[in-house]
Amino acid sequence: MKLFSYLAAAVLALLPLCSQAGVIYQWQATNDETPYGITLELEFDEATVQAGTLEYYFEHFNDERPPAGLLNLRYTFPGPYGVTWSLQDGGFESMLGYIDMRLSFEPDGFLRGSIYLNDSETHLYMESTGRAFTIVDANSDYEMVDAGCPWHKPEPCGGATGYIVRDGAELPGEVPEPATLALFGAGLLAAAGLRRKAVR
Repeated sequence: MKLFSYLAAAVLALLPLCSQAGVIYQWQATNDETPYGITLELEFDEATVQAGTLEYYFEHFNDERPPAGLLNLRYTFPGPYGVTWSLQDGGFESMLGYIDMRLSFEPDGFLRGSIYLNDSETHLYMESTGRAFTIVDANSDYEMVDAGCPWHKPEPCGGATGYIVRDGAELPGEVPEPATLALFGAGLLAAAGLRRKAVR
């Protein structure tokens, strides 16, 4: 009986942690255009994803807390000055910044819409046509040479296309893993065997 009580107490203690877990979407590039090698991860609360749309505007000055809906975002670019923004740390390290997102959540796990991020030193702007996003401009006061975007480049640094997709969702044209194909094949063989037995 004591063991059951301990297990119940452990489950109750973990419930608040589970309730904080969000739904994660990640940038997946589909071409080899600038900026190269960036990462973008967005974490939303479940209620926002279920609602289907999000209009999110946040100006970060001093100690203001971001509004509900977006739990966290992480953005990095390659190189020694690659920045990481994390809303879980209260906002932007520079204490200045803007987030402007107009998004819709598709049932198949894809995002559509537009995203603008700017921490007064680094910015990223991307928008979608259908499910595919294009990076319109990405740059930084720091060098983004490893991403193909030096700060003195006269034209906007962009062109990379890709998807922002929920963890676990399949990308268009994705080839199933060999293990998945093997399992599918085994299932077909088993079904054929059962049918042969039924015919006899």
